[in-house]
Formats: sequence, C-alpha cells, structure tokens
Amino acid sequence: MMTCRLLKHACGDGMFAFLKRSLKYSCQCNSRNPLGIDMIPEKWNHILFPNSPETSVDKEQLENCVRRILSTLGSSAESDLKTNLPGKSNDYCTEGNISDIPSRFDSIADVVAEKFPPLEGSNLDEHFKIIAHRYGDTYKKLLDKFSKFPLPPINQTWVFRSGWTKYSFQGDHPIAVDYPDDNALILDVEVCVNAGNHPTIAVALSDTAWYSWCSKRLFNPRYHYTNKVDLDDLIPLGRKADDPERIIIGHNVGFDRTFVKEEYFLKSSRLRFWDTMSMHIAVCGLAGDQRVLFMAARKGNRTKASEEALVHTENPTKESNVLGFQNWKWLDVTSTNSLIEVHRFHCPNSGLFVAKELRDLFLVGTMSDIREKFQLLMTYCATDVAATFEVFSMLMDQFWQRFPHPVTFVGMLEMGTSYLPTNAKWQHYMTASDKTQRTFQNQVGALLQEKARQACNLLYNDRYKDDPWLWNENWDVGKEPKRITTFKRKTTETALEYAKRVWDESMKKQNKKSMNRRLPAWYRSLLQNNMQLERWDEVDVFNAILEISSNENAINLSAQMRLAFKLLRVHWNGYPLYFSDAYGWGYLVPGRTSNLSQFEEEQPGRYIVEENVVFPYKSVEAFVMLRRGKIDQPVYGAVMDGREVELRAMQWLDKGIHIDSTAQEYFFQRNQLKSKPEGPFAADRPENVNGIGPLNERVNLPGVWFYKLPHKDSPMSSVFNPLGKCMIPYIQNGDLQSDDPDNLRLITAFNSMCSYWKNNRDRIVPQMVVSLTCFQDACKITPDDEISVILPRVVCVGTVTRRSVEPTWMTVSNPEVFFLLISILQLYFIYAVFQPDRIGSELRGLIIAPKGYRFVGADVDSQELWIAALFSDSYGVKIHGSTPISWILLKGDKSKGTDQHSLTAKEMGVSRSQAKILNYGRIYGAGRPFATRLLKTFLPTLSDEDVKKMARKLYRKTKGSAVYLRELTEKGRTAVKLLKKEHNVDIMLYDGEFIKESDIGELLSVGSFEEEDVVSSKFRLWTGGSESDLFNALEKIARSPQPRTPILGCRISRALEPDVVNEDFLTSRINWVVQSSAVDYLHLMLVCMKWLCDTYGIEARFTISIHDEVRYLTKEDDMYRTALALQYTNLLTRAFFSFKTGLKSLPSSVAFFSKIDIDHVLRKEVDVDCTTPSNPFGLTTCYNIPFGESYSIEDIIEKAAQGFLKH
Repeated sequence: MMTCRLLKHACGDGMFAFLKRSLKYSCQCNSRNPLGIDMIPEKWNHILFPNSPETSVDKEQLENCVRRILSTLGSSAESDLKTNLPGKSNDYCTEGNISDIPSRFDSIADVVAEKFPPLEGSNLDEHFKIIAHRYGDTYKKLLDKFSKFPLPPINQTWVFRSGWTKYSFQGDHPIAVDYPDDNALILDVEVCVNAGNHPTIAVALSDTAWYSWCSKRLFNPRYHYTNKVDLDDLIPLGRKADDPERIIIGHNVGFDRTFVKEEYFLKSSRLRFWDTMSMHIAVCGLAGDQRVLFMAARKGNRTKASEEALVHTENPTKESNVLGFQNWKWLDVTSTNSLIEVHRFHCPNSGLFVAKELRDLFLVGTMSDIREKFQLLMTYCATDVAATFEVFSMLMDQFWQRFPHPVTFVGMLEMGTSYLPTNAKWQHYMTASDKTQRTFQNQVGALLQEKARQACNLLYNDRYKDDPWLWNENWDVGKEPKRITTFKRKTTETALEYAKRVWDESMKKQNKKSMNRRLPAWYRSLLQNNMQLERWDEVDVFNAILEISSNENAINLSAQMRLAFKLLRVHWNGYPLYFSDAYGWGYLVPGRTSNLSQFEEEQPGRYIVEENVVFPYKSVEAFVMLRRGKIDQPVYGAVMDGREVELRAMQWLDKGIHIDSTAQEYFFQRNQLKSKPEGPFAADRPENVNGIGPLNERVNLPGVWFYKLPHKDSPMSSVFNPLGKCMIPYIQNGDLQSDDPDNLRLITAFNSMCSYWKNNRDRIVPQMVVSLTCFQDACKITPDDEISVILPRVVCVGTVTRRSVEPTWMTVSNPEVFFLLISILQLYFIYAVFQPDRIGSELRGLIIAPKGYRFVGADVDSQELWIAALFSDSYGVKIHGSTPISWILLKGDKSKGTDQHSLTAKEMGVSRSQAKILNYGRIYGAGRPFATRLLKTFLPTLSDEDVKKMARKLYRKTKGSAVYLRELTEKGRTAVKLLKKEHNVDIMLYDGEFIKESDIGELLSVGSFEEEDVVSSKFRLWTGGSESDLFNALEKIARSPQPRTPILGCRISRALEPDVVNEDFLTSRINWVVQSSAVDYLHLMLVCMKWLCDTYGIEARFTISIHDEVRYLTKEDDMYRTALALQYTNLLTRAFFSFKTGLKSLPSSVAFFSKIDIDHVLRKEVDVDCTTPSNPFGLTTCYNIPFGESYSIEDIIEKAAQGFLKH
C-alpha cells in the first residue's frame, strides 16, 4: 500500500514531479487509486482478493497513462484528475489528508465486511469452481454416462393409449407407467397445430427403455378444438419424494419443456433441460453474415443480403461464377441449426433417415389424420429422438473441451428454467390491444376510402390523365350489360302499377350504367370478395355504392398499399412520388429534355409510355413549379462535385447488371470503379438535385429524372414503405409530405401506434398460458389465487456469441444476424420494452407475481462497456482507469454530462440515446460506414459529405489510427540488436516483438536477409484514440489462434476461428469477445445467486434475463434478502472479472447495482404506469397494480436485517 509518508515526499512539484520521483508504488489506496478512481473499502478488498499481491506500476507507465488520458480527453480530464487525486491543488497528497478522503461506502463498509458470505476456497477462482461443481457435477455425470450409451434399435410397434407406455430393452411386454422414472432422457414432443397448443404425441429414450406418450385428446375423439391448455393436458414427468437431479435432452428443448406439466409448478425442482441445438451453435454455429453466405453458397446464387454480408470478408473479389465459395474453409466446419442439418453434419455415417416430410402432417393435418397414421408418426418421432441422441453423443466431449469451466454449464442449465407468472388479466390485455388496433385501422381506412371515392371523379373528361400520381392506374370502367331486359305486365297489376314498375326498373338500370361508368378497375379491385370484377355486370351497382358508402369494411384499402400514397398525393420536397419495381419508391424531377423525342405525344404535355397509358409531363412540371417555384435545368457536362464514383456505380446498377451477376461480381465492379476511373464522367442529370440518382435507364419516363428515396442502410437499399420507421424523420422535418400534410402525419401516428402490436401479435397471442387454479395442492397456491404461467421457449445459446434468444420476451428479433444497425438498435427497440405510444407495449406489465410474491431484479450498469474497458485496462498497466475509455467510464457522471455517451452526444450534435447507439456499435466492431449511416439517420438535413466528415472525426478521436506491424522472428531480433550496436540506429519496438512495416528495410540492410527471415505475421495496432487500447485488446483476443473469453475460457465457434476464416469476419469476432464475455457475466450471476439462495434458505427462483437485466420471483418475506443476495452477487461477479484480468481491486462505482427493483410486475421501470393507447388508464387503475420500489445498497442493508442474509 502506498504510505502517507511516500505520498508526502512525492507531491512537491505536482503530479508529474510525483511520477518522476517515485520509482514504484502500489495501485491500492484507502479510497482512491493513483489515477483518482474511487475504489471499494480496503476491508472488502481483503475479503474479495485474499492473499493477492499488490500491483505495482513503474513511474513511466503511470506517467504515460496520465498523458494519454489528458491528450485524448482534454482539459476537463486534467481538471478532474487534479480534483480527484489525493490532496488539493499542487499539493496532491499530504500526510494529513490522505486518510480523510471520503469513500462512497464508508457508512456500510463495516457492516458488509462483517456479514459478507465467506468465500468457498482460497480465492474467487476457486470459489466459483467449487460452487459450480456442487450444482453441476451430478448433471454432468448423467450426461457423460448417457452419451456413452449405445443407441438401441428404434421401437417399431407403439401402443395406442393415453399417457405413458414403457418399452423395455429386455423385450418385456409394453406396460403403462405414470411417467419415465429414469434420471436422463432424450425427449421429443409433436403438436397437431390444427388442434390447438396441446401436445399430441411424445417419445422418450433412456438407457433402459423407449417410452411413448399419447394425449387423451388424440386417444378420445370426443375432445374438440380449444386453445385453452390445462395442466391435465400436459406431459407428466413426475416428482420423486427426494427430488433427485434429473435431466432432459432435446433439440431446441425449450420447446419441449413448455409441454411438461411439472415445469408450471410454482416451486422449482431439480429437473433440468439440455439443448443439443445450443451445443451445436456454441461449438460450430454460424454468425449472421456467415449464415447468409452459407445459404447463398448452397443455392449457388446471390441476394441483396449476401452482397451486404460479403462486406465482412477481407477479399470480396471476382473468383468464381458461383460466388467463389469453394475455397472458403469455414463452409466445411459448420451447418445450419435444424435437427436434420445438424445430424447430417455431425453424424454423416449414421444409418438414420430423418424424414421431415412427415412433419407436415402435424402442421396441416387433423387429429383424425394422426390417428390414421399413428404408427408411422410415432416412429418418425422416435427417429427424431434417435437423431438427437446421436448428435448429443457426438457433441458432448467437444463441448467440454471448448467450454471447460463448470460455471458455463450450470449457467446454461439455469437459463433453461425461465418462468413467467400471470393471471386472468392476460386475456383482457390481448382483447384490449386487438380492439384498439382495429379502432385506429378503421379511422385510417375511412380516410383512405374517402380519398378513393373522391379520386373516382377523375374519370370525368379523362382528368386522371393529368394527375401526377394516378395516371398509371387501371381506369377501365365496368362492362355494360349486354342482354335486353323486357318487362311483362303481371296479371294482377293495374296499368298504373305496371308503368311505375317499368319506370323504376329502367331508372335502376340507368343508375347501374351510370355508376358502372364511375367506378374504375383499380377501385373495383378493392371491393371485398362478394363483388368480384369478373361478375360486375351482374351486380346491382346502385345498391353496391350505397353499401360501400355505409360500410367502412367494404373496400380493402390500407396505408401499406401503394395506392394509398398515390391517393394521399405524397411528394418529396415538392417532387411527386413514383414507385419503380426495380428501385421501390422514389420521386420524379421534371426538366429533362433529352428523352422527349423517344415518346409519342398524345396531347401537348402528355406522352404515351405504353398502350392506353399516358404520362402527364406538364402536370408534373406544374405541380413542382407550384411547390418549388422553379424547374431544374439539365446538365450534361463532367461531374465536378465529388460524386463521380457514386454516379458511376448508380449508372452501372441502373443497367441491371446486379440482377444477373454474383455478389462478388458486384464488389469487383464497384472496386474497379473506385480504382480505375474511365475519364471524365458525364451524366444526364438535373443541376441542383443531390439525391440518390438519377436512375434514367430502368425508369425512363418522358421529361423527368427518377431519384430513389433515401434508405437508412445504404444508397443501394430501397424504400418499399414511405411510412416505415426509417422515413419518419423525413415526415417530421417536412421532406416527405402529402397534399394535406395533416393526413400523412395522422396516418404515420396511427401506424406508429399500431406497429408494436402488428409486429408482435402473432408471437404474443399464441403464448401457452396454463392455469394453475385447479391444482392448488400440487402448486401450493390458495383457492382464491388466480395464477397462470407462461414458459418462455428459450434457446440458452441462440447465437455464436452464446446469447440466449426467445422470439417474444427477449431482446432480439433475429439475434444471429450481425448487421450492426439491427443488432445495436435491438438494445433500444426490443420487444418487451414499454413505449407509451404503442398499442400492446405494456406486455411486461402483464407478467404479474402471484399473491405473496414479488419480482426482484436489476439492470447491470454499462455491462458490456465496462467489460470492454476492463479488457482495455488489462491490456496495459493493469490499473482501473489507466486507459481513456476506462477512465471516462469510471469517472464520468451522466447527471453532469461527463459520461461517455453525453460527451459523444455533445461532440456529434445528437441525443444521448443516439450517441449510445454510436458508441456501442463502434465497440462491437462496426466501422465508419456504420456511423455514417447512423449519423445520416439522426441528422437527415446534413449532406452526405458532412456526415462522412463527422464519422471520420469521431473514429479518429475514439478508435484512433491504424499502424500495421510485423512480428519479429529470431533473426529479426538479432538484426535489431545489430542495427543498434553497429549503426546506432534504434528501431521502435511495440510490445517488444513488433515493428512497423516501414522499418523492415532497415533490418534488411544489416545483412543478407530476406523479408520472411526477419518478420512473420502481420499485426494491426490502433494508436492515438481514447479507445485504441480497447480495440488492441479485443483484436488481440479475436485474432489469436484459438480465441477464448478471458473470464471463463469459452472458445469461439469453429466457423469463426482464424484458421478457417483468415482475416474475414473480424467484426463478428470482435463482437463475440464482448458479447460472449457478457454471457460469462450472466452465467456467473446465475450460479452465485443459486449458491446464496440455497445457502441462506432464500425462496427465490430465476424468472428471466433480458439482455443486461436479470429478474427473480421471490416470496414477499424474502424479497429484501433476495435483493441483498443480488447485490452481493454483482459484487462477487465484478470482482471475479477483475481478478481474472489481473486487476486485484474493484472500483466502487461498479461494485453494486445502482438500484434494485422490487415490483409486482415485470416492467422495466418500477414507477412507470405503462399507459398506452390499449391501456389508457395505466396498470394502477385498469389492473389494480400498484407501483414498485427501487432500493440502493444502503437501503437494502437497512431493510435486510442490517446486511444479514440469514433470517
């Protein structure tokens, strides 16, 4: 420890004098380290890092740290350093004031130190291994034993009766059993979709017998279709008196788990589920961009997605007419995730044949079809079980080798125990969301239908031919009835009655003709099915129009249809919109004269573009003149505004080459355009329009140029819905308007309100909600309780980063796709996050704790950013805050605007939440093009050149500049010494073993060396940026021969290892380092919480983890102890991360959760009432759910018996 005496002697002339005078000193201090970072109390340090030697840092190293922090963060950092280092002003440290520095946790330091649970082992590493082995060894032994078991022949004859039937390997007669009594099973469940959510059949395999299960609904035809699922409909697996460890294995076993009866009980058991699909993804799964290329290689073609994915490869050049994938090694070490593909890949010599065609019977067939083919379908199900067993047997040893730490295994088991309680309010939520959405949609529909009826008036005098939007719709009117109607006088009619009837019928016929002439074909095509176009001549038009006018549902017209934007007369800055099949939505710019001679003029200002279709050039020009006050003039000269490459690429794409060529051809041609200009480039274009275009060849209309609407992803991406999320900023700033701006804003607002429910309804409504009310004894609930349960179908390793995924409750819509814009925006637009203007977004508020229970949970503050910063610190001198990114993270204050996101927001002129997306994207490996696209989305009024400059500035300041180094060989080191000795030339060495490429020539001048004699592999080093150390650390891990997470030693998927991808997919590999380490963090927390709850008798069960948050369901009597256990868990997990990276101390700012939420529901914030259009009165009024509470660590210690976890 640095003593007061040393500090006193060291601080005479300020901080740098102190650095120069001190040869070495410790990084530990009572409350702050030498860089001014607040640390946990020393008493806690002795508990968390027992017997750890104090880290000493050379004076020059610390001086460099301070200098880099000051150079990258500026004067504000200098001021903060002086303020926060021990002492004041130039007298940084004095003997009198070093012990008086206040610590954030002074008030609880003694309490925590006295009552903190003792470690099991001599250090944190041993502690976590011991507790993980305690909870995982029995399951591991069951799996290891079962994986060595030889696969028995598949049973061929199945007994048709409800419940379980056992088929012993000894050849005994099949017997009915309550449930399989084995401790390890392979299970596969099949569901007849047309009969509801109930399980239909199941097959299980143990090391003693085959088992079959048949539902009572299949066995007894008297049961009818219902979506309601009771416990009695589910598959029993039983609970023994001593409740031993048991494990169920399956492929995507989270699906099978939802049909197991006992999993819905409120008290958890020792039954666990192990997923072979997760094993496959972890061992050799595909990253998102790899998946796209994998599928393209299989089909031998290219798609837009494969073009984008090729960006992540190092050399996307022209090598083959079938994408050139033949030499891509990674294609041979992976497969997609379905059972049939995984089995084919891992078990190529298997004699099993998995006939997935039979699965269609469960998707489209009826219960009668399944009864008819019962034997065949049971054998199919058993074949799936056998295939799963073979995959499991092949992968088990590989999994242990690649994921050796027991915490990883136990963490995966715990992730498979997710549990979401609700009650009868769930049905009210769905009904209210549906009804509210229909109300909004009807209002939009009424507006559009009125616009459609008004547009029909353009038929008169062919005025539609002069409409800039509707000119190319089908304006053919209906056919006239050909038959002649005769009227015969009835014998009972008087002459007056007969005359009146003839008159009425004649007038009706005349009305029909008149109305028929008023209804164009495009309008008739919108009519509902009872008014088909081909039978229009037989429809009573007069009555039909009356019905259409009074029935808002008679016309099938929505805001998503192309016709809607024409009816609304939408324009882009005064240029009318036009839809191109090749490019999606764009706009027409009049003023082009070069192509008018190509078309025949029907009338002045109208040109024939195809049979019976004329283009109203003059009308378009008049509209633009009215809106903009001028018509753009054509330019034919050379392009002088820096857009030559872009326009060349556009012209090349405009010729349609990209439709018929491969993705690699695309990149080859694009690179050619950049590297080999073909002389001055001339383009037929308007003088002052800088949009995406002009695209003149594939959209060739007389007198106008066509420009695409801008897309957030890239200029090559097309907009197919002008009301989409990416277009909302343009609507808000007025670039995109309708003839009546209020109409477009109204429809946009309604679309925005409906978007959440529209996108998620098909996942929310089919959720299996199982009531426990009829099973009070088994579930230990009172008769008055209304408890239902949803089991999320979690894939515990759903991506190559080992993130768990689930389509409704977790963060990722398509988690395996690493197109970074999507993967970062998922942090902010996740399914389960409440958004006040979105119908149904109160979803999490409907996950309601049963009576007498509460949800306890927290968000891990800046989890991934801290992990990355920690790796950054460990890369250098191993002091917390020794790199600029880490220092600003630990010292920054959101409330003062000094945290990283606030500083980036100020620098870029964006909001803090937008800056957060930029920062996380960069840390995950996204490059400048990503930042450019985002900035253009955030700041749409800026020019492309301006946002490119901003992105360059941001990356230069943060990531820094790349210096390419070469690793020295033994001869190279000798050459360096010879240069110094014989020529007095110093070669700068990086990490003692790398030199700049520019210095290689100096080495070759020493002797008769070839380049390969003195240097070997190439290495990139980032310098000069606040995050340079971070990227150096991440890339060092990502480029290592066998990348592993620094904490638990988890290895990257085989499909991303350097020996098969070379330099490709580096972005995905960098992302893997951070994301997979965050999964290590989660697994450590789950294991630690299980240990604390078991050790101290806390009745709590894991509920769900959504990205960086974790939630537990606990009894109200235990809620404060659960909260305290969660805080201690975070402290232990953070300390373990520091311990494993060589930093034997912990900053106080990350020691505990900033707050722990205790709530009745699963909402994100305890004080948010979740008021939405479908829940206008909030949870408190509509559902009678009170607000929750948030507690700091000090509050929790006070409420939890002064820090005791014991009762």
